[in-house]
Amino acid sequence: MKKNKFIYAVIAGLLFTSCGKDYLNLNPESTINPEQLGSSPAATLGTLKGVYATLRSATTTGYAGHEDFGHKGVLSFVDLMGNDVIMDNLGWGGFNYNYTGRVMTNSRSHFPWFTYYTQIKNVNTIINNVDPATDDAQLKAIRGQAIALRGYFHFMLARIYGPTFVGHEEALSVPINAKTLSSKRNTVAEVYTQIESDLKEGVEALAGYKRPNKEMIDQSVAQAFLADVYLEMGKYKEAAEMAKVARTGYVLLDKAGWQNGFYDINQAETMWGADLNAELTTFVASFFSIFDNTNTGYAEGGNISIDKRLYDAMSETDVRKEMFLGADGGTYEGTDFSPYISLKFRDLTSDRVSGDYLYLRSATMYYIEAEALARSGNEQGARDVLFEITNKRDASYVKSTKSGTDLINEIILQKRIELWGEGFAWFDLKRLGQGVLRDYNGTNHPTYGRFNIPTGDNKFLFMIPQAEVDANPDILPNNPQ
Repeated sequence: MKKNKFIYAVIAGLLFTSCGKDYLNLNPESTINPEQLGSSPAATLGTLKGVYATLRSATTTGYAGHEDFGHKGVLSFVDLMGNDVIMDNLGWGGFNYNYTGRVMTNSRSHFPWFTYYTQIKNVNTIINNVDPATDDAQLKAIRGQAIALRGYFHFMLARIYGPTFVGHEEALSVPINAKTLSSKRNTVAEVYTQIESDLKEGVEALAGYKRPNKEMIDQSVAQAFLADVYLEMGKYKEAAEMAKVARTGYVLLDKAGWQNGFYDINQAETMWGADLNAELTTFVASFFSIFDNTNTGYAEGGNISIDKRLYDAMSETDVRKEMFLGADGGTYEGTDFSPYISLKFRDLTSDRVSGDYLYLRSATMYYIEAEALARSGNEQGARDVLFEITNKRDASYVKSTKSGTDLINEIILQKRIELWGEGFAWFDLKRLGQGVLRDYNGTNHPTYGRFNIPTGDNKFLFMIPQAEVDANPDILPNNPQ
């Protein structure tokens, strides 16, 4: 095998080898040859639906066991690497929680790599075969989704395997798979140039597109991706503008909505997710199995908790605090739970195994907008945006009068509270140049998770997986262990 063909070969095998959970079995209409792409909207849509299906399916990469339930799995387990989410007993996700999973020989370093490069290859089959100037509105929207997803998948890879953008533009990131597939690691600047280009093209192509469901992305989701990228790149004016337009039209959850388990893709704030049902459920290899302490699965009886510092930082009138048990623990639905257990994520479907996956909520955009406004000199605007969302969570919240670093810290604190367990905190630790601090006086992190990692430590980089290095030595140097 030629060195620069390894990623193609692996993902081609995943795409075209039949197995019980293979998306081709779920969407047989997507089994088409490249000549059909670009001329048949139905056939091309089948390929795109296959991408979305694989993003929420279990054990499709062949790595990470029951942690492999697609995009939600990646988001969930990187959040275990921060300060705020605790595993009371080591189980699935434990290799991330204790930082042993990032090394090149561990399957957890393989899992995100093959999750996203597989789907980059698949969306490229659409992008490369559909004319960007097509007059067919459906094909244009399909291609727009594909190119926005390609940008977002590269963004996920860059944040996991590469350093942050600002100050590291010439450092090595990940290979780009766009017009051509690089056998070598591209620089951070090159990767983010490709990401920004793809997302801008996706935003433009998706103008006016009305999606049939929230499993598919529309212009607002592409704008949300781009807002997050701009924040990472330090383009704060653009980040604020894009976040505001992305959230327009979405209604913030009321108390009942916020406390309803985050299991329904149709709730008001959901921008993008996966619509699961009894036929599509992946049972124990699923998000709720590992993060829903109230249900049957790996977390049954209580295994996922909140860091006590973050719990204590919430006001007593904050509706979000009610979804975590305090220092004395408590009882829920007849089960006694230990201190600081989370009740935030609960699959409340009738069979308790069909909860949807929520990948992105409009609430996220308020914090991107507020931080970007604060960093670009509009502190009053930042305070206004922060108040708009925080007042919905805490009726007693008083609009901030802080400025400078204190204001930004307040925004980040509220973001950590709001998005706890949703896949943002670890990426922010990297971006903000903050370390992991779990070994403190009174910590409720268990012994195996009780350590500190300083800012800029190599542990904030996943190593490129062994399987890639073995087949493609050109990709070296690897990230340090």
